[in-house]
Amino acid sequence: MSFKKLSCIMEELKICSEQGMPILIEGKKDEEALKFLGINGNFIKVSGSGLKLFEIAEIAVASSSKVIILTEFDKKGITLAKKLSEDIQSLGSYPNLEIRRKIMGITKKFIKDIEPSKTY
Repeated sequence: MSFKKLSCIMEELKICSEQGMPILIEGKKDEEALKFLGINGNFIKVSGSGLKLFEIAEIAVASSSKVIILTEFDKKGITLAKKLSEDIQSLGSYPNLEIRRKIMGITKKFIKDIEPSKTY
């Protein structure tokens, strides 16, 4: 695994979040982990919100024409990413899955979640 490449991807994510792009994540621990890495921004939690995925997509596109999808890398996360991407596109906005794909490409053997398995 290339930590330099991963670091560059995290910097890209940080820049996107600073530009106001919302980041769709699954839950609170994902947000905590990203904040620990120095990424702050408009996090929108997909799981446990009580909203339908389309409603979450509507909220996300209301704040930006580009939305970063950073769901987890397990089967559920893959399904969520696909559905959210379709919903965001149907609303005329751009779903950014590239950052997620880059992280998955580098870490696919090592990481399945954004959140840490233990407390930092």
